[in-house]
Amino acid sequence: MKKNNLRAGFVYLTMLFSLLLIFSVFCICCTSDEQDDLPKTKLLLGDGFGIGKTTLLVQDLDSARNYFTDVLGFSMPTPDKYDKGLFDSTLSASVHFEDFTSFDLLSTKDSTENLPIETANLFKNKRLGLYSFSTSSVDTTIKWLHAQEFKTDSIKTGRADNEVAKGWDWDDGGPQWRSLDFEKQEYLPSFIEYAGLPYEAIQAEWKPAAWRKYYESNPNGVVSIMALQVVVADLKASITEFEKMGLTLLESKDNFARFSIAHDQELYITTPASSDDALSKILKTNGQGVYSIRFGIKNLKETEDYLKKNLSPKAMAMDTVQKKLTVSKEFAYGIELEFIEESKENAAIAKIFDYKEGSKLDSTSLTYASDVYTKYCALCHGKDREGYAADNAPSLKSYSLMATTLKPKSSYNYLAHTIEYGREGTAMAPYAKSQGGPLDGEDIDLLLFWLHELSGVEKPIELSTEPIKGDINLGKTLFAKNCATCHGTKGEGTSAPALANPMLLATASDAFLHYTISEGREGTPMRAFKDSLSKKEINALTAYLRSRASGWNAPSPISVADPLPENYVLNPDNKAPKFDLREGKYVSAKQLLKALQDSTRMIILDARSKAAWQQTHIPGAISVPYYAEPDKFIKNLPNDNTMIVAYCACPHAASSRVINTLKRYGYKHTAVLDEGILVWTQRGYPVEYGK
Repeated sequence: MKKNNLRAGFVYLTMLFSLLLIFSVFCICCTSDEQDDLPKTKLLLGDGFGIGKTTLLVQDLDSARNYFTDVLGFSMPTPDKYDKGLFDSTLSASVHFEDFTSFDLLSTKDSTENLPIETANLFKNKRLGLYSFSTSSVDTTIKWLHAQEFKTDSIKTGRADNEVAKGWDWDDGGPQWRSLDFEKQEYLPSFIEYAGLPYEAIQAEWKPAAWRKYYESNPNGVVSIMALQVVVADLKASITEFEKMGLTLLESKDNFARFSIAHDQELYITTPASSDDALSKILKTNGQGVYSIRFGIKNLKETEDYLKKNLSPKAMAMDTVQKKLTVSKEFAYGIELEFIEESKENAAIAKIFDYKEGSKLDSTSLTYASDVYTKYCALCHGKDREGYAADNAPSLKSYSLMATTLKPKSSYNYLAHTIEYGREGTAMAPYAKSQGGPLDGEDIDLLLFWLHELSGVEKPIELSTEPIKGDINLGKTLFAKNCATCHGTKGEGTSAPALANPMLLATASDAFLHYTISEGREGTPMRAFKDSLSKKEINALTAYLRSRASGWNAPSPISVADPLPENYVLNPDNKAPKFDLREGKYVSAKQLLKALQDSTRMIILDARSKAAWQQTHIPGAISVPYYAEPDKFIKNLPNDNTMIVAYCACPHAASSRVINTLKRYGYKHTAVLDEGILVWTQRGYPVEYGK
């Protein structure tokens, strides 16, 4: 699966659906010395993103939703797409922003007398707004708060979906969210953890402005929540509470204090300056809590122009010094709305990555991509992408290469995986941040988009996903005669790219190899062999290269057919492996390799496409594409203590989807290969290929 799919999943997950669980760290059970070394916000939020939900309580959800959509310009869902609220018998309409914050309207259609006590009290108290912080582990949060002598309620769980998903799905049928409240909430936040959200992975590539194109735009220009303002009765006591909680105090005045939450988000707490000022009236009417939300917007003038169309002049106030537009609470259901332009840096990032498939890059995107190429690629691939400037790096302007790797159907992530994971044993290092490199997923996507655009390719050359059959022994002879001079007698590469690289064979399809041999790479020493070799001979060469998937020095090719149900369980008479699972879910490649070497009893599932399984798979793995229906297949899996391990290339998305589905069907002994098949291949661990 492409990283874009995963990031698109992030948007999906902000609406309470589950992907994969990567992270839950910094257990409070560590020593006091270890705790002292950790930022307090880390213990409080883990890898959470700071502000989570900001919720406005309303009496009539439909009318409030219409007002916030039609008048104030928020893209709120239609009534048929309302979510179940975090409280029993409630519904919410939510708008999600690129920084993983959301603004929610919460209501109930039941009378107060018919509501659960907690929900009834919530609406009886006439509070304006609630707010929550995002945490990657509610368990860690509650341990930290208890260690700081806070009193909390027990952890709550819930689902936004009324029905459990069917088929392969990330939803394992369990809770979609977990939340934690203080025993006396008043002005303090809640904490929310979403099941399966890859907090650590998102934080590692934190670039919200680059993800903007995946979110529905708001006519008012809002892209984020920058700050919340909370009114309190006792400022000094509140400051003490928030500092003890773990927030960093940035500024404190007579009736005002400012805290840092996460990234650039801030929390302001204020107290009335007099007994009859606006804040004092809010305290008397609604009690302590959120009374103002500060939104980040694209352009102040455009936001002002939009709101002027729908609001009277007395509804808004412009602060020309702070460059802030405020909509008074009387025109926003009792809560004050502030609008401030995002930073110039965020605006610049958003402009760079604001491109779509089928469009042309503008000058900003072109310049950025060109700079990335010059900095990281030109040394070996040449200033003009011509290739062979150093270390036999191939041409990146070749039409045949670009046409056979053009998204969306033909690439199978070949070039993306090459950049992300590199080519072990060659000068091509991994460049993805997840592999210790300097580039995040958006950088790599844009670089590839730029390379394809400069190549002039407009339509992809569609390649088959079917394996190519051929005479491997004939292919070996042909390789020695036609290829070894440049590619090396053992595929190590002398004056041309190394073909013995397991990563190349794991990501290049049979059709891709066949096309390259047949058509060559124009403008490079790689000539077309279609005129000198027959189709049978090119098939033989392709089959021979594929046979090297398990290593160039493999004693004999390992090609296997689809396992039959009776062969799904590896080593059925032996003991199951005892894995030390990270977060109770992820098994390391090293542990899985040892389990294979020790002939333990387990089942291995390849969650990628069938074509990917045919190219390269872990020995004994069964092809179980994450998009295929599982009902019939699952009947052939024993539901006992046999360990079931799934893997993909993402490295977690597809495999987590398969494992979560198995959990929904009641399978308890499951694991996801932590590093994925590409790192497995990169390390030279054993692989097979399919017939």
